[in-house]
Amino acid sequence: MQGHLLKASSGISLMVSSSTEYSSLAEVAASEPDAVDYPDRNWTAPSLWHGDAVAMAKSALGHQFRERDDVLVAMELVVYYERGNNRAWLQPDVQVVFGVESVENRETFKVWKEGKAPDFVLEVASPSDAEKGARDQAREYAAIGVREYWRLDPVGTMIAPPLEGYRATGGDHESVELVERTGGVQYLRSRVLGLDLRTERWNGEATVLVIRDPRRGEDFNGSLTQFERRRKIAEDRAIAAQERLTAARERLTAARDEATASKERARAALNRIRAAERRL
Repeated sequence: MQGHLLKASSGISLMVSSSTEYSSLAEVAASEPDAVDYPDRNWTAPSLWHGDAVAMAKSALGHQFRERDDVLVAMELVVYYERGNNRAWLQPDVQVVFGVESVENRETFKVWKEGKAPDFVLEVASPSDAEKGARDQAREYAAIGVREYWRLDPVGTMIAPPLEGYRATGGDHESVELVERTGGVQYLRSRVLGLDLRTERWNGEATVLVIRDPRRGEDFNGSLTQFERRRKIAEDRAIAAQERLTAARERLTAARDEATASKERARAALNRIRAAERRL
């Protein structure tokens, strides 16, 4: 059997088979679908900065969609896209899939079982694949149903610009649009995620992904520092809300007490009037 291996970026191995091979494998899959083993794949970050960029991107996106049980955010999860062919696989650094069960544990992601391919793929570049064209990889991802392909440079000097994104358009692809926010900060728009994306140097080290929800207007890079800051902000807001609620209850109680006192004064005045009438 013949086929050729396409190496996209760190963590990706994509096997494209000839039509003859695919037909024969499809027949085998139809007759013996359970006989094919689809193993998970080992992954090792080629550098510390690469690992940081992958982990923080997954953390940021996972936090963004944490309240939805129909959005899967995964890191280094192997995707098999041809039933019966365990050499047709890819391993995105980070992927986002809408419309699938997020709480289900998976060792691999099978497109035919899930009913769809990943919607969003992020690859973090390494020196071994930095010179490979992201446009070509975007075209290959689009061919298997991935709607957006993004590539991030964790060093900031291997590719220019350090973040690029491509959107599938009828089997081809196009660059995502650039948007500008307050202060002249530029982002790239992900229609699939509904987010604006950019990069920043984290603690003077790795270049990492920054996401921004246009509805909330807050940047987030997935670091523990930002998690802690968000937690502190949430706690402060909760405390302030509790204080406002307590103050409102105290005002209500005071108003009720005043109303009760007013009723007592009115009753006393009425009694005095009745007493005066009796004397008259």
